[in-house]
Amino acid sequence: MIAPLRDRRTLSTVREQGRRGRSGPVTVRHVGSGEGDRCVVAFAIGRRTGTAVVRNRIRRRLRAALGELLAAGAVPAGAMVISAGAPVARAPFPAVRRDLERALVRASTPRPAGA
Repeated sequence: MIAPLRDRRTLSTVREQGRRGRSGPVTVRHVGSGEGDRCVVAFAIGRRTGTAVVRNRIRRRLRAALGELLAAGAVPAGAMVISAGAPVARAPFPAVRRDLERALVRASTPRPAGA
């Protein structure tokens, strides 16, 4: 299940302590939780990305890609902030989905000690 991240404290935790994963124009910050399979998500699309129409299109495309990944079991539990650049609005949807999936994997995979 995916729910909106609305808790300010959780958002601060994700931004300060979350692991970052990036692929192409998509960036994910993720903090895992031991609370089953619940996932809370916030989208951070800045004004520099484009007009409100462009930002909303990016948000809708990311939400759709996240839904497909959830159905495939590729979304980790926890809290995350997803941000993206303007190229997401024009990229083919499979490329957006692939970039989001790679960023999720990179953000949710623990790094080895000393790396």
